[in-house]
Amino acid sequence: MNSIIYPVIGKQTALPFYLSGIGTTEYEYHICRENGLISHQILFTKSGSGILNIDGKTYRLSQGSLLYLAPSVPHEYYPETDKWTTCWVVFRGEHLAQLMEKLGFSDYMIYENAVTDNLERLFELTKAAASDSVSGAEASSVLLYEYILEIRKIIGGEYGAAHSGIVASALQYIENSYMTDITLEMLCSGAGITSQHFCRLFRKQVGMRPLEYIARRRISQAKYLLISTDKPVAEVGKLVGYPDPTYFGVVFRKYESISPSEYRKCKG
Repeated sequence: MNSIIYPVIGKQTALPFYLSGIGTTEYEYHICRENGLISHQILFTKSGSGILNIDGKTYRLSQGSLLYLAPSVPHEYYPETDKWTTCWVVFRGEHLAQLMEKLGFSDYMIYENAVTDNLERLFELTKAAASDSVSGAEASSVLLYEYILEIRKIIGGEYGAAHSGIVASALQYIENSYMTDITLEMLCSGAGITSQHFCRLFRKQVGMRPLEYIARRRISQAKYLLISTDKPVAEVGKLVGYPDPTYFGVVFRKYESISPSEYRKCKG
Protein backbone atom coordinates (compact mmCIF):
# COMPACT_ATOMS: atom_id res chain seq x y z
CA MET A 1 0.00 0.00 0.00
CA ASN A 2 1.36 3.41 -1.00
CA SER A 3 2.04 5.98 1.72
CA ILE A 4 2.81 9.38 0.20
CA ILE A 5 2.94 12.89 1.72
CA TYR A 6 3.27 16.17 -0.18
CA PRO A 7 3.44 18.94 2.45
CA VAL A 8 1.80 22.28 1.78
CA ILE A 9 4.76 24.50 0.89
CA GLY A 10 4.66 27.78 2.76
CA LYS A 11 6.84 29.12 5.55
CA GLN A 12 9.38 26.31 5.13
CA THR A 13 10.78 28.02 2.01
CA ALA A 14 12.65 30.27 4.45
CA LEU A 15 14.60 27.24 5.68
CA PRO A 16 17.98 26.34 4.11
CA PHE A 17 16.27 23.26 2.67
CA TYR A 18 12.88 21.71 3.06
CA LEU A 19 10.93 18.58 2.25
CA SER A 20 8.70 18.79 -0.83
CA GLY A 21 7.55 15.16 -0.76
CA ILE A 22 8.17 11.79 0.85
CA GLY A 23 6.66 8.38 0.36
CA THR A 24 6.77 4.63 0.09
CA THR A 25 5.52 3.33 -3.26
CA GLU A 26 4.70 -0.35 -3.04
CA TYR A 27 4.38 -0.86 -6.79
CA GLU A 28 6.74 1.68 -8.32
CA TYR A 29 5.60 3.11 -11.67
CA HIS A 30 7.33 3.62 -15.00
CA ILE A 31 8.76 7.11 -14.63
CA CYS A 32 10.24 9.05 -17.55
CA ARG A 33 11.44 12.60 -16.88
CA GLU A 34 13.04 14.11 -19.98
CA ASN A 35 13.95 17.29 -18.08
CA GLY A 36 14.51 15.72 -14.67
CA LEU A 37 12.88 16.96 -11.48
CA ILE A 38 12.84 20.47 -10.03
CA SER A 39 13.72 18.92 -6.65
CA HIS A 40 16.58 16.80 -5.40
CA GLN A 41 15.56 13.17 -4.97
CA ILE A 42 16.85 10.26 -2.91
CA LEU A 43 15.28 6.87 -3.58
CA PHE A 44 16.14 3.48 -2.15
CA THR A 45 14.80 0.07 -3.09
CA LYS A 46 13.04 -1.64 -0.20
CA SER A 47 12.20 -4.80 -2.14
CA GLY A 48 12.13 -6.08 -5.70
CA SER A 49 14.22 -4.34 -8.35
CA GLY A 50 14.01 -1.71 -11.03
CA ILE A 51 15.90 -0.47 -14.07
CA LEU A 52 17.36 3.04 -14.33
CA ASN A 53 18.29 4.67 -17.65
CA ILE A 54 20.41 7.79 -17.20
CA ASP A 55 23.22 9.55 -19.04
CA GLY A 56 23.15 6.93 -21.80
CA LYS A 57 23.72 4.11 -19.29
CA THR A 58 21.52 1.44 -17.73
CA TYR A 59 21.66 0.42 -14.06
CA ARG A 60 19.83 -2.21 -12.05
CA LEU A 61 18.39 -0.95 -8.76
CA SER A 62 18.21 -4.02 -6.54
CA GLN A 63 17.05 -4.38 -2.95
CA GLY A 64 19.13 -2.16 -0.67
CA SER A 65 20.38 0.08 -3.49
CA LEU A 66 20.40 3.86 -3.12
CA LEU A 67 19.89 6.46 -5.84
CA TYR A 68 20.50 10.21 -5.65
CA LEU A 69 19.30 12.53 -8.43
CA ALA A 70 20.07 16.24 -8.65
CA PRO A 71 17.48 18.57 -10.23
CA SER A 72 17.21 18.80 -14.02
CA VAL A 73 18.98 15.48 -14.66
CA PRO A 74 17.01 13.55 -17.33
CA HIS A 75 16.24 9.96 -16.32
CA GLU A 76 13.88 7.03 -16.66
CA TYR A 77 13.17 4.15 -14.31
CA TYR A 78 10.71 1.29 -14.29
CA PRO A 79 10.06 -1.99 -12.44
CA GLU A 80 12.11 -5.04 -13.30
CA THR A 81 10.07 -7.28 -11.00
CA ASP A 82 6.30 -7.40 -10.60
CA LYS A 83 6.53 -5.59 -7.26
CA TRP A 84 9.24 -2.96 -6.94
CA THR A 85 8.86 -1.11 -3.63
CA THR A 86 10.72 2.17 -3.21
CA CYS A 87 11.14 4.72 -0.44
CA TRP A 88 11.84 8.23 -1.68
CA VAL A 89 12.22 11.83 -0.59
CA VAL A 90 12.24 14.98 -2.70
CA PHE A 91 13.52 18.23 -1.28
CA ARG A 92 14.44 21.78 -2.25
CA GLY A 93 16.25 24.85 -0.94
CA GLU A 94 17.65 28.12 -2.24
CA HIS A 95 21.29 27.16 -1.68
CA LEU A 96 20.85 23.40 -1.65
CA ALA A 97 22.81 22.78 -4.87
CA GLN A 98 25.97 24.23 -3.32
CA LEU A 99 25.43 22.34 -0.08
CA MET A 100 24.94 18.99 -1.82
CA GLU A 101 28.03 19.57 -3.93
CA LYS A 102 30.11 20.40 -0.86
CA LEU A 103 28.83 17.23 0.80
CA GLY A 104 30.13 15.23 -2.15
CA PHE A 105 26.93 14.61 -4.13
CA SER A 106 27.17 14.83 -7.93
CA ASP A 107 24.48 14.91 -10.67
CA TYR A 108 23.49 11.36 -9.87
CA MET A 109 24.90 8.63 -7.64
CA ILE A 110 24.03 4.94 -7.36
CA TYR A 111 25.19 2.66 -4.57
CA GLU A 112 24.43 -1.00 -4.05
CA ASN A 113 23.84 -2.49 -0.58
CA ALA A 114 23.80 1.01 0.93
CA VAL A 115 20.57 0.92 2.95
CA THR A 116 21.04 0.42 6.69
CA ASP A 117 18.59 0.01 9.57
CA ASN A 118 19.43 3.52 10.73
CA LEU A 119 18.72 4.96 7.29
CA GLU A 120 15.31 3.27 7.24
CA ARG A 121 14.64 4.54 10.77
CA LEU A 122 15.44 8.12 9.75
CA PHE A 123 13.23 7.79 6.69
CA GLU A 124 10.25 6.70 8.79
CA LEU A 125 10.86 9.48 11.33
CA THR A 126 11.00 12.06 8.54
CA LYS A 127 7.78 10.74 7.04
CA ALA A 128 6.08 10.88 10.44
CA ALA A 129 7.24 14.48 10.95
CA ALA A 130 6.01 15.46 7.49
CA SER A 131 2.51 14.29 8.39
CA ASP A 132 2.27 17.00 11.10
CA SER A 133 0.82 20.01 9.29
CA VAL A 134 1.38 22.31 12.28
CA SER A 135 5.05 21.91 13.23
CA GLY A 136 6.23 19.26 10.80
CA ALA A 137 8.07 21.60 8.42
CA GLU A 138 10.92 22.42 10.81
CA ALA A 139 11.10 18.91 12.28
CA SER A 140 11.21 17.24 8.87
CA SER A 141 13.90 19.69 7.72
CA VAL A 142 16.11 18.72 10.68
CA LEU A 143 15.51 15.02 10.10
CA LEU A 144 16.10 15.41 6.36
CA TYR A 145 19.52 16.91 7.06
CA GLU A 146 20.33 14.00 9.36
CA TYR A 147 19.12 11.64 6.63
CA ILE A 148 21.44 13.25 4.07
CA LEU A 149 24.40 13.10 6.46
CA GLU A 150 23.69 9.42 7.15
CA ILE A 151 23.79 8.75 3.40
CA ARG A 152 27.03 10.71 3.14
CA LYS A 153 28.51 8.58 5.90
CA ILE A 154 27.39 5.37 4.20
CA ILE A 155 28.70 6.25 0.76
CA GLY A 156 31.78 7.82 2.33
CA GLY A 157 32.79 4.48 3.79
CA GLU A 158 32.38 2.76 0.46
CA TYR A 159 34.07 5.64 -1.29
CA GLY A 160 37.03 5.66 1.07
CA ALA A 161 37.65 1.94 0.79
CA ALA A 162 37.54 2.00 -2.98
CA HIS A 163 39.39 5.23 -3.79
CA SER A 164 41.47 6.42 -0.84
CA GLY A 165 44.62 4.98 -2.44
CA ILE A 166 44.19 7.09 -5.56
CA VAL A 167 43.78 10.33 -3.61
CA ALA A 168 46.55 9.42 -1.14
CA SER A 169 48.98 8.88 -4.02
CA ALA A 170 48.01 12.22 -5.52
CA LEU A 171 48.52 14.01 -2.19
CA GLN A 172 51.96 12.46 -1.82
CA TYR A 173 52.85 13.49 -5.36
CA ILE A 174 51.76 17.06 -4.62
CA GLU A 175 53.76 17.12 -1.40
CA ASN A 176 56.91 16.10 -3.28
CA SER A 177 56.34 18.26 -6.36
CA TYR A 178 54.12 21.23 -5.51
CA MET A 179 56.90 23.62 -6.54
CA THR A 180 56.80 22.28 -10.13
CA ASP A 181 54.16 22.54 -12.84
CA ILE A 182 51.55 19.87 -12.00
CA THR A 183 48.63 18.95 -14.28
CA LEU A 184 45.54 16.89 -13.56
CA GLU A 185 46.78 14.30 -16.01
CA MET A 186 49.94 13.86 -13.92
CA LEU A 187 47.90 13.34 -10.75
CA CYS A 188 45.60 10.66 -12.16
CA SER A 189 48.22 8.99 -14.34
CA GLY A 190 48.17 5.23 -13.83
CA ALA A 191 44.90 5.30 -11.86
CA GLY A 192 42.83 4.29 -14.87
CA ILE A 193 40.22 7.04 -14.40
CA THR A 194 39.40 10.26 -16.20
CA SER A 195 40.54 13.61 -14.85
CA GLN A 196 36.88 14.56 -14.26
CA HIS A 197 36.30 11.43 -12.16
CA PHE A 198 39.56 12.05 -10.30
CA CYS A 199 38.47 15.61 -9.46
CA ARG A 200 35.24 14.30 -7.95
CA LEU A 201 37.12 11.73 -5.86
CA PHE A 202 39.68 14.28 -4.70
CA ARG A 203 37.11 16.88 -3.77
CA LYS A 204 35.03 14.36 -1.86
CA GLN A 205 37.96 13.34 0.34
CA VAL A 206 39.93 16.57 0.62
CA GLY A 207 37.13 19.13 0.43
CA MET A 208 38.51 21.13 -2.48
CA ARG A 209 39.57 20.70 -6.10
CA PRO A 210 43.12 19.42 -6.82
CA LEU A 211 44.38 22.67 -8.33
CA GLU A 212 43.05 24.65 -5.39
CA TYR A 213 44.81 22.28 -3.00
CA ILE A 214 48.08 22.75 -4.91
CA ALA A 215 47.72 26.52 -4.71
CA ARG A 216 46.98 26.39 -0.98
CA ARG A 217 49.97 24.10 -0.39
CA ARG A 218 52.23 26.52 -2.25
CA ILE A 219 50.93 29.51 -0.29
CA SER A 220 51.37 27.59 2.97
CA GLN A 221 55.05 27.05 2.17
CA ALA A 222 55.40 30.65 0.98
CA LYS A 223 54.13 31.91 4.34
CA TYR A 224 56.71 29.80 6.11
CA LEU A 225 59.55 31.12 3.92
CA LEU A 226 58.39 34.72 4.27
CA ILE A 227 58.62 34.70 8.06
CA SER A 228 61.55 32.30 8.51
CA THR A 229 63.96 33.61 5.86
CA ASP A 230 64.99 36.95 4.39
CA LYS A 231 64.71 35.76 0.81
CA PRO A 232 63.20 38.34 -1.57
CA VAL A 233 59.49 37.95 -2.22
CA ALA A 234 60.07 37.14 -5.89
CA GLU A 235 62.47 34.35 -4.95
CA VAL A 236 59.99 32.92 -2.44
CA GLY A 237 57.38 32.83 -5.19
CA LYS A 238 59.77 31.03 -7.50
CA LEU A 239 60.66 28.48 -4.81
CA VAL A 240 57.01 27.52 -4.30
CA GLY A 241 56.13 27.26 -7.98
CA TYR A 242 55.29 30.79 -9.11
CA PRO A 243 58.14 32.13 -11.31
CA ASP A 244 56.05 35.19 -12.21
CA PRO A 245 56.17 37.48 -9.13
CA THR A 246 53.05 39.36 -10.19
CA TYR A 247 51.02 36.17 -10.44
CA PHE A 248 52.47 34.99 -7.13
CA GLY A 249 51.18 38.18 -5.53
CA VAL A 250 47.73 37.69 -7.04
CA VAL A 251 47.42 34.11 -5.76
CA PHE A 252 48.82 34.99 -2.33
CA ARG A 253 46.34 37.85 -1.93
CA LYS A 254 43.48 35.58 -3.04
CA TYR A 255 44.05 33.22 -0.10
CA GLU A 256 45.49 35.58 2.54
CA SER A 257 43.77 38.87 1.63
CA ILE A 258 47.11 40.72 1.82
CA SER A 259 50.24 40.80 -0.33
CA PRO A 260 53.34 38.68 0.45
CA SER A 261 55.24 41.81 1.54
CA GLU A 262 52.45 42.89 3.86
CA TYR A 263 52.28 39.40 5.32
CA ARG A 264 56.00 39.42 6.06
CA LYS A 265 55.75 42.86 7.65
CA CYS A 266 52.77 42.10 9.88
CA LYS A 267 54.21 38.73 10.97
CA GLY A 268 57.65 40.40 11.48
